Amino acid sequence: MTFGRDGTVLYVNPAAEKILNVKADEITKMKFAKAFIRYEENDAFNQAILDAAYAYDKMHESLVPYFNGKNTRQLHIVCSFLKNEDENVGGIVVIGDITELAELKIKYAEQITELLNSLVRALSTAIDERSHYNANHTKNMVRMGKAFLEWLEAADNEWKFSEDEKRSFIMSVWLHDIGKLAVPLAVMDKADRLAGRLDDIVHRFDRVRLLNKIAFLENRCTLQEMQDNNKTLQDVFDFVCEVNKTGFMSDEKLSRVQALSELSYEDEDGSMKPLFTQEELTALSVRKGTLTAAEREIMQSHAIVTGRILSQVTFPDDYSKVPLWASSHHELLNGKGYPSHLTGKLIPDEVRLLTILDIFEALTAKDRPYKPPMSVDKAFAVLHSMADEGAIDGNILELFESSRAWEVIL
Repeated sequence: MTFGRDGTVLYVNPAAEKILNVKADEITKMKFAKAFIRYEENDAFNQAILDAAYAYDKMHESLVPYFNGKNTRQLHIVCSFLKNEDENVGGIVVIGDITELAELKIKYAEQITELLNSLVRALSTAIDERSHYNANHTKNMVRMGKAFLEWLEAADNEWKFSEDEKRSFIMSVWLHDIGKLAVPLAVMDKADRLAGRLDDIVHRFDRVRLLNKIAFLENRCTLQEMQDNNKTLQDVFDFVCEVNKTGFMSDEKLSRVQALSELSYEDEDGSMKPLFTQEELTALSVRKGTLTAAEREIMQSHAIVTGRILSQVTFPDDYSKVPLWASSHHELLNGKGYPSHLTGKLIPDEVRLLTILDIFEALTAKDRPYKPPMSVDKAFAVLHSMADEGAIDGNILELFESSRAWEVIL
């Protein structure tokens, strides 16, 4: 289609007639703006041509929707200008209907996105299926995350996410624990402080009882002394079993554990052997939880591994922040998190939300062997305490609590 310097339509060829659904003889010699004023849906198309007409020193290229009276087509238009010597005498618009191509691209993009999402879900399922006790963790976080984002939108909150941001955030939730693929199950599923070491203690105590009996039979001790020794042994064993399962170690119990290092027994060759190994005493001395410092370090390494794995993936632009968000979910605002000890503004709001989802799910989970589930009230009390300490975002916590998004998992 060509037009004169004054904007009058001069020529429309048959292909342009068909694409634009116009008749050449009806719009020829008509001002361009008047010729295409029929549908307000075509403002972008009209503006693209007019922008080119008023800036005719260069070529203009645009992708615009165009309503032809029946349906909306996607057009590729290129505007260049006709000159007579150095004078601009008009312009030419080359129009291409790329609707089918655009639809194919959209369909292809949707297929690629669904492939990516399905792979993400499969990886997350593989992580959770490794551990019987962790099987619902990520799924519960996704459910809460979706419910919270829907609440933000329904409440017209200023922090509501766009559709692209929603997809990106939920993907980071699906992938936040992918690094646990590298964590040994003995650490991930450690239900108590001693784990497999308790069997060694049982066997050792049985052996000591047998040695006590031999000492009695060989007249190296009296019956009463043997019975007293065995009772002391049983008391120690009962205490060890109690400590092995306790949630939090009091100062009194910790002192008693430390005193166990002084206990020994006489072996059959007459040498004195410690009743507990250093590894057993270290495990029993854990103040809270079941993991020793070394095991906790292994467990915390999953955040680094998550970042390392995801850095190998080429994410589309809309998902470019997923590796950062997923690998930072254990960072705390006061710098006491891990692995990078980020603080304050260095932690995006999306990560702050992900952290709250992760902590709430862990506190209320009913499938953890090393601790009973907390009530919702107690879990929020813990979270508010963390907010008061400057560890997590109090404003986002208030939004999460108000949303009641957590109800979807209870």
